[in-house]
Amino acid sequence: MNAAPVIRIVIADDHVLVRQGIRAFLETCTDLAIVGEADSADSVAALCARLSPDVALVDLVMPGGGVEATRAVRAASPATQVMILTSFEDEQKIVDAIQAGALSYLLKDADADALADAVRRTARGESVLHPRIAARLLRSVRQPAAREDPAAAALERLSQREGEVLGLMADGCTNLQIAERLGIGEKTVKTHVSNVLSKLGLTDRTQAAVFAWRVGIKRAEG
Repeated sequence: MNAAPVIRIVIADDHVLVRQGIRAFLETCTDLAIVGEADSADSVAALCARLSPDVALVDLVMPGGGVEATRAVRAASPATQVMILTSFEDEQKIVDAIQAGALSYLLKDADADALADAVRRTARGESVLHPRIAARLLRSVRQPAAREDPAAAALERLSQREGEVLGLMADGCTNLQIAERLGIGEKTVKTHVSNVLSKLGLTDRTQAAVFAWRVGIKRAEG
């Protein structure tokens, strides 16, 4: 029976100690081999173009940037899969890295076994996402409007009740009418109105009505 082929890996991180630590982790596995190290986006792209490794482990923060490194590696060596290995959990960085061509995204708090397993799966073309990264990515995908439209993002800050009050303000209701419609006190309505204006950065009810119509809040039925 033939042995499984050795997975060839390039490590890209501008910290020597980090690269040494990763190498120490992975070289204990007989099916994994470190074939090169790089400390910048340019150097890892050149290295991958020359060596065509199976997997490139790329940190997000290095000279030239990890996102650009990912894009450059994928262009220079299409057969090389990129796995981000970093400490950053910022949603935008995650999205940018994946859009640049990263297949997997792992955090540096992963243990040696998890790292080795992720490398193997990435080499097979399987996407591996740290659980926290998967959760953030899912949230990011579910809220594209909030990312693209500042008004939609502001709307996310309102509570359900404040959203109802905003809709009735857009319909031209007075505080008393809103109170009667929602079955709450007029003083409570005033508090909600104040919160709505504050959270949306607006100064009066007219601006609130315009905002509501712009983001598509349905006018209340009569």
